[in-house]
Amino acid sequence: MEAKEFFQKNTLKCIIGGFAAGVIFSVCTSAGLSFSGSPAFCGQCHAMKMEKATFMESSHRERECVDCHLPHDSMTAYFVEKGRSGMIDVYHELKRDYPAKIRISEDAEKIVNGNCLRCHSSTMGNVCVDKGKDGSATCTKCHSRIPHGSNPLEGGIRVE
Repeated sequence: MEAKEFFQKNTLKCIIGGFAAGVIFSVCTSAGLSFSGSPAFCGQCHAMKMEKATFMESSHRERECVDCHLPHDSMTAYFVEKGRSGMIDVYHELKRDYPAKIRISEDAEKIVNGNCLRCHSSTMGNVCVDKGKDGSATCTKCHSRIPHGSNPLEGGIRVE
């Protein structure tokens, strides 16, 4: 039986099968994206155990890692940064060459600060906003221990 003949005899089955495959793919993709931004996923890496532990004790423990660590300006920026930062993390995890103290990069700090203001804009106004070299807010300068609490050995997150 040729493909054309098969599809003519089984059109409804093919449409239903294609729809079901699309739904299954969408659900699996959505679940995977959701899980890959959670503290349970991010905290699995050897280098992130302390960050997960301090985060789970913080006032932000109900949030997801991606709420702070990925840009929310557009879906494109979100997925590009998720892929970029994820590949960097996988690379360093495989090589096991993370530094003893994990430090947030300057670019990542801009994303985090932008997300602080995105969530807390109604309570912030113009109060207590310290400006960095480029004129952007630097919430983490004074509030670095809010999202990850305090590790008595490490002293919370650091900004380079």
